[in-house]
Amino acid sequence: MKFIYKNDKGKDDHWKQCEKIHAPFIELNRVSNECINVFYDITNYQLDFEEISNYINKLYSAYVEFFMFSDPMITGLYDQYYFFNLIVKSEHAEFIAGKLYDYLLFRLNS
Repeated sequence: MKFIYKNDKGKDDHWKQCEKIHAPFIELNRVSNECINVFYDITNYQLDFEEISNYINKLYSAYVEFFMFSDPMITGLYDQYYFFNLIVKSEHAEFIAGKLYDYLLFRLNS
């Protein structure tokens, strides 16, 4: 499983499994009817968080522009020191979470 929803009872087990297989932890949390926050955690691994964060920030900025996504909640995201939260349209959340997992797993294994 590449991600889990915040209110899922198996979240702790999912976290432990991610740790065990050296994989990123990704959590989805509905913040409104139209938006889901995608949170990822890779802080237990030896990676350049700033480099990855900057890359994800650039991708997210392109997503926001391409989908003409303007919600007041996303403004504060750009103030994160590490870009570990992304608010996306609900219909895109699972696809983005899955692709984010693939990218981060690639980075963890390279």
